[in-house]
Amino acid sequence: MSCGLVMTPQAHKLGPDSYDRISNSFLKFVYHLFNELMVSITVNRIVVTLIFALMCVSLRFVSKKQIKINWIQYLLSVILSIFAVSGMAFSFPNLKDGTWSILFENNIQTIKTLILLVSWFWFYNLIQSFLVYMLTEFKLKPYDLGKYESSKIVNFARKHVYFSALILYLLLVLPVVLMDYPGTISYDTLIQLIQFNHDMELRNDHPIFSTAMLGNAVKIGTKLGYPSLGVFFHSLYHMVGSGLLVAFSSWVIYQITDKKKMAYGYVVLVGLLPIMTNLITVPVKDTMFSHAFAASVASACLYLYKKDLYFKNKIYLVTVVTLTLAILLRKNAIYAIVPMLFILIPFELFKLYKKKATHFVLVALIILPIGMATLIENGLVSHYKISSEVMEREKLSVPLQQTARYVKKYGDEVTESEKKTINKVIKYEGIPERYLPTRSDPIKESFQEDVSSEDIKEYMGVWGKQFTKHPMVYFEATMHQIFPLFTVTNYNTYYASLESTSKITPWTNSHFEIYNLTQPQINTDLSLTKMGYSKLFDSLPVLGLLNNYSLYIILIMMILALALYRKMYKLLWLLLPTLLLLGTLIVGPLMIGYHRYYIPFVLLAPIYLAVMYKELNSKEE
Repeated sequence: MSCGLVMTPQAHKLGPDSYDRISNSFLKFVYHLFNELMVSITVNRIVVTLIFALMCVSLRFVSKKQIKINWIQYLLSVILSIFAVSGMAFSFPNLKDGTWSILFENNIQTIKTLILLVSWFWFYNLIQSFLVYMLTEFKLKPYDLGKYESSKIVNFARKHVYFSALILYLLLVLPVVLMDYPGTISYDTLIQLIQFNHDMELRNDHPIFSTAMLGNAVKIGTKLGYPSLGVFFHSLYHMVGSGLLVAFSSWVIYQITDKKKMAYGYVVLVGLLPIMTNLITVPVKDTMFSHAFAASVASACLYLYKKDLYFKNKIYLVTVVTLTLAILLRKNAIYAIVPMLFILIPFELFKLYKKKATHFVLVALIILPIGMATLIENGLVSHYKISSEVMEREKLSVPLQQTARYVKKYGDEVTESEKKTINKVIKYEGIPERYLPTRSDPIKESFQEDVSSEDIKEYMGVWGKQFTKHPMVYFEATMHQIFPLFTVTNYNTYYASLESTSKITPWTNSHFEIYNLTQPQINTDLSLTKMGYSKLFDSLPVLGLLNNYSLYIILIMMILALALYRKMYKLLWLLLPTLLLLGTLIVGPLMIGYHRYYIPFVLLAPIYLAVMYKELNSKEE
């Protein structure tokens, strides 16, 4: 297991010197296996020994505590181990050319793949065992504050969890906001700014609510003589807005668990992780969307577990406001909420028929934000006179990516008729060169915008026909794109500063000059240094794992497995919108690097852990 966790699936060339001198075929096979296993271990024997010792101690602890996991958790471990090994296969020789075929190209590779799968299977079983222990048996020790016991700050923190959490969060992220002054304009943000200034067609692909907030902030800064000051205003809005929402989620954790340490631990986690703090100064819709979505789920926790408190403290207002904000900032919210309603409403009607207690108030509190967000968005669309139609290519992200991989691998089997059909939807010429397994944008950029519904119908017929010929290519295409979601081996490589973003291309640099977006040299120095620190953070033990968004997605899946087995129906309802949101990312354009898409899960996993803690401990009581 220890060796398997540090092995690479990459096949290595065997030196002929000793190998060719062995005459016995079986011993030749054994020699080849030993050699392949030896060169596949990627670290030195000291690291492997340390991992071995850690595994021994961990497994002994699990055995001593008699911690058992259920069959659903075993099944999840199988799935996660497949993702882990697939991710390593797709990363060799590089992310563009990696393929499943290296895993089973010969008998030696097959044995090595089995070792890898079993090692990761044991590893995920171990993680789930520790999760069960932490939720059921681990107890937080009371902390003696000594001379600080009578401190006004300590007493304030005890009595006012929400405001204390807010102040703590602002203190943690304020240095980042000041270092990054005026803020970081990403490529998507720059497009929004260009559209707002009518130097490009104003569309609603980037939510107009987000575009208007950024554009007006820069407009205010321009009137004051410093456009960059407007970007800083937006950073402050992000900081305060996210602080209000994080403090609320922290307060909910305290109300659910009655543990202040858990509540403040949540704030420290969110306020210190680079994948969270680096996004405060980036004016993208994903940051506030993530915090708003997480806060809406947190408010639903109180409805299900502390209903009296929910209505007494008017938390339903938080539900409505946060859901409305989430819908305005990203369409993913609608794609998560509407399908949930299609499940929830019939379920509640069935309960009504059976004369059981229903939750139609919650249904109404979900529907109301949809209506409010629609009215606000329509008003903005009308005010700014923008094109609000959804690009057809966004709906076809998955099949287009599958077609691209098919053409790259089996292009010689594509008929002239199929080429013409595909060409009506996306430009056929150059597909193998444009295809990036982890990102569908290069393929979608050649989408023929004048395509008709008949052309798309004809294309889907070709897509289905090619699937029957080589179905594994389709599965491989999707797996290659989504594996970063479910493996902790990937790194967060995408951190940016204003200076680094402005120099991506001459085109972006020219628009930074047009809008007079500048950064003082001291802030450029600080931002670039912070970027280096953030990348180092990913490589640190424990902290690096906490900074990996996949860890939180995996934790949510582990909570789901435990909730399914123990029939925790309230928790399953709470998990549903998050799982639907995850589904929108699976069919989305890209995975690797852009952690701004995945921070909702970083925010939500601790909330779900708190609910699971309550469920397990209340059942024991």
